[in-house]
Amino acid sequence: MTFQNPLPLLIFYANHIFGEKIDVFIITAILIFSLHSFFILLVANRFQYFVNSSSDSSGKYFRFIVYTIAMLFIMMSHLMDLLYFSYVMDCMKVFSDPLTAFYFVGEMYTTLGYGNYQLGPEWRGLPFVIGFTGLFSASISGAGLFTMLQYLGKSPFNKSQ
Repeated sequence: MTFQNPLPLLIFYANHIFGEKIDVFIITAILIFSLHSFFILLVANRFQYFVNSSSDSSGKYFRFIVYTIAMLFIMMSHLMDLLYFSYVMDCMKVFSDPLTAFYFVGEMYTTLGYGNYQLGPEWRGLPFVIGFTGLFSASISGAGLFTMLQYLGKSPFNKSQ
């Protein structure tokens, strides 16, 4: 069995699946994921600082309320991802209706794939880009929430935990 150079095949896929206009969406996906990741790290860092600096008298119930607010911020960050992708799709005129673009992005970002949307040949790679962005954004959000949940159970005064 001989192995061939994979570069020509990758170039073929890039030209035929992802087309020329998809570069804007790949750059958008990288930007969205980077901003989303930094935001999650910021929220988790601030939550850790809050838990470590809060007094024991504030109790775990108050920390849980702050954790719930942090979850809402993270959910809002996902909504901002959807709106940003929808805005870019509307600017690129992928769909004639902005609401259709939002529904399409929502279904691809959450990887539900329920809709019956007909994309032109130049946009066939778009679901992959949006789906992977949603998948990795949800993963980093889950990791941040899990980390914050660990800090929620720890007391800043009990150093043995």
